[in-house]
Amino acid sequence: MAKQDPYIVGIDIGTSKVCAIIAEADAEGFIEVIGVGSAESKGVRKGAVVNLDATTQAVRHAVEEAESLSGLAVNAAFVGLGGANIKGYNSRGVVAISSRNREISEADKQRVIDQARAVSIPPDREIIEVLPQEYTVDDQDGIGDPVGMLGMRLSVDVHIVTSPITARQNVITSITRSGLLVLDTVLAPMAAAEATLSDDEKEFGVALIDIGGETTSLAIFHRGTIRHTAVFPLGGSHLTNDIAVGLRTPFPEAERIKREYGCAISNRAVDLQRGNGGLVEVPSVGGRAPRTLSREILCDILQPRAEEILSLVHNEIVRAGYERQLCSGVVLTGGGAMMDGMAEVTEQILDLPVRYGIPEGVGGLTERISAPAFATAVGLVLYGYRKKMSANRAPARQQAGALARAASRIKGWLGNFF
Repeated sequence: MAKQDPYIVGIDIGTSKVCAIIAEADAEGFIEVIGVGSAESKGVRKGAVVNLDATTQAVRHAVEEAESLSGLAVNAAFVGLGGANIKGYNSRGVVAISSRNREISEADKQRVIDQARAVSIPPDREIIEVLPQEYTVDDQDGIGDPVGMLGMRLSVDVHIVTSPITARQNVITSITRSGLLVLDTVLAPMAAAEATLSDDEKEFGVALIDIGGETTSLAIFHRGTIRHTAVFPLGGSHLTNDIAVGLRTPFPEAERIKREYGCAISNRAVDLQRGNGGLVEVPSVGGRAPRTLSREILCDILQPRAEEILSLVHNEIVRAGYERQLCSGVVLTGGGAMMDGMAEVTEQILDLPVRYGIPEGVGGLTERISAPAFATAVGLVLYGYRKKMSANRAPARQQAGALARAASRIKGWLGNFF
C-alpha cells in the first residue's frame, strides 16, 4: 500500500451499483469502516465495463461520497473483478527439490506455482488469479505451507481464474481515470468470502452464491480452500425485467416493485403486514391508468426465474462433484439475494441449509454495510488489510532467512576444522 495513504479502500464495481468503502485499522488489527459511498452503475453489463465514461463517473461519485463521510481524500484502492466471462479451472504443478539438504524453500514454492500456472489459454485471455489449494511433499498431501519441510518432490494443486484481457484493463482504467491507483484486483467471490465465510465453513464445505445485477457467481470451498468457481449470466436484473414485461410497467417501477413487494415463492403467505391486503399498485406505460394486482401474481412471475438461477447453480455444483461435500451448506450474498423468499428457494433447489452472508470482521459504520449487497466491498477491505500486514512482515521474514543461511554457512565452515 502506498505510504502516503494509510487507509484501506475497497471498490466493488457491479452491474447495478458501484460501492466504495474506506476503512482504517488500529495497532491491534481492529478494522473500522469510516466511509461508505455508492452510485448507480450505468456503464456495466453482465459484470463487465461497457462504457468507460459512465463507469468512471459512478466510481468517482461513490468514492467522493465515502470521502465526504470519512473526511479523508484517498488515492488508492483494492478493486473487485467479476463478470460472465470469468472462468476458473484447476491445475497441478510438480518440481524436483534440487538443494543438497532437500529442504523446501520459498523459491521452490514459487517455482512449483509457476509450473502449475504454465497452462495454455487463448491469446485474448489472461490469468488473474492463481489460488494454491494444497501442497504435496513426496507422498504426503494436504500440506498448507511446505516451506522448511524436507522432500525430493514438491507438487501443488491450484485454482486458476482467467478473464478477457480487455475486461480487467477496462476496470483498471475506470479506476485510474477517477484519480485512484489500483493496488490490486481481486476476484469478487473471493472478496465476498473474506467477509462472510468462517474458517469452519470453508473446512467442512460451503457454497458461496453471489446474486448480482446481471450475473450470479458460485465459489465452492472445501478442506479450507477454494475448489471451484463459476459465473452465470443471470441475476437480479432479469427478475426486474420479468416484472417489467409481465406487468407492462416501466423498468424503474419494476425495480421498485421487486424491492418492495417481490417474493421468490408464490405459494407463501402474501403480504399481511403492510395493511394493503397483499395488493400492489402497478404503474402502466403510455399514460394509461395504474392497475392493482395481488402480490401473489407478482410472485408467480418471479418464482420461475429464481428457480432457473438456482437450478443453474445446482447443476454446476453437481457437475463439479461437490453436491455431497457441502456440510456447511450455502451462504447467499449480493443484492439479488435480498429478495424475500430467495433463501427458501435456494434450500428447495439445492437441498442444503442456507444463510445470508452479512459482512463481518469490521466495526464503525456497520449499520450502513450490514447487508449481503456489501459483502464484496467489505471483503476487499479485509483483503487489503491482510495484504498490507503480509507486506509489512516480509522484510522480517527475509532478514530471518538471511540470518539462517549465514548461520548454516558458518556452521559448515566450522565443520571443516572440527
